[in-house]
Amino acid sequence: MDALNEMLGTSIDPMDMNDQQSIAGIIGVTCVLSCVAYSLTTRGIAQGKNVLRDRGIYGIDINKITPEGMDRFREERKTRPLGLFSDEFKKLLIPESLGIVVGATYLAVILTVMVVCRVPLARYNAAICSIALMLLLGFVDDVLDVRWRHKIILSIISTAPIMTAYDGATNVSLPKIPIVEDYLGTSLDLGILYVVAMSLICVFCTNSINILAGVNGLEVGQSLVIGCSVLVHNVIQLNGPNWRPNLISFVLCLPFIACCLGLWKFNKYPSKVFVGDSFTYFSGICLAVMAITGHFTKTLMLFFLPQLINFAISLPQLFGVIPCPRHRVPKWDPKTDTLLPSYATPRCINLTLLNVALLITGPLKEGSLTTVLMWFQVFCSMVGFGIRYYLAGYFYAVVE
Repeated sequence: MDALNEMLGTSIDPMDMNDQQSIAGIIGVTCVLSCVAYSLTTRGIAQGKNVLRDRGIYGIDINKITPEGMDRFREERKTRPLGLFSDEFKKLLIPESLGIVVGATYLAVILTVMVVCRVPLARYNAAICSIALMLLLGFVDDVLDVRWRHKIILSIISTAPIMTAYDGATNVSLPKIPIVEDYLGTSLDLGILYVVAMSLICVFCTNSINILAGVNGLEVGQSLVIGCSVLVHNVIQLNGPNWRPNLISFVLCLPFIACCLGLWKFNKYPSKVFVGDSFTYFSGICLAVMAITGHFTKTLMLFFLPQLINFAISLPQLFGVIPCPRHRVPKWDPKTDTLLPSYATPRCINLTLLNVALLITGPLKEGSLTTVLMWFQVFCSMVGFGIRYYLAGYFYAVVE
């Protein structure tokens, strides 16, 4: 306690620390405030969901209603206020965009951690600013339904603070291929192209979680698994030469997991709230910021393997080669209360990981499909750890 009090009395930059007691103090404060974050998130969602619904920010679970019923709902929404919906739809209305509560709670807790631990905000407020901007973009998208091309542009703009403040290395390690080593050596300095690549990774992370969605709990579930994978990586790296940036990543990661757990309580099947684009954008940028701050963006991409697969599968529809409807979620069968693959054309399913999973497993309950995809995310994280810590040494000269 004396060490923590001494730490709180002076400004400490974790990048310059060597005092193990000070490091333990920061970790301890982060753990305590993460518990506070979970409590604030659950209370905030419990109170905020009714406020958002009363303001008209609500949706209906399209996996629990037929297409004909969805058409009737749209007609009633145009002609009736919230309190005058028919009984058929009242029970199906679900408050939306609760990600704004999660994001606001997270930012408040992170700022508190930085202030309590006397971490100089000037060095890290660019990361916090990017998270806040992306959260705002997500909420605006929930309310105004921004077009995809505008989302991409605004996402790039939201990464500007952390990109302009980036002062780390701009070189990448090259694989141990004789012809590559002869001409380029073991590393290549990309300069400004490295910063551009980091910005594109941020955009990918935010949109990939948004694309791999459509069943209760999936957006939060995949974020939780990736967040826990990042936390494990941080803990491992705290014992290595790169412990300083990974300590900051740890501080960013643990409250994120706590906030996601609070949201999971309400969003898991059957969902009481929808997370909205405000959460998917917030979640993606948080994970990207952790990796950029901790200098492990390549490792993060290993944890995003399901999202990369889903993106690759989706390319024909995203580029218009195959018709791309607004919603590509699986089709609900009311007779069996199971989900089936949905089709873009009579001979081609909608190209998403959800529909491919249903082709492999057959019809599944919605909660079961979420469980299958979360376990797949866990499996891919384990593969990522195996590649990072066991196979990378065969391809790269230096692996820290």
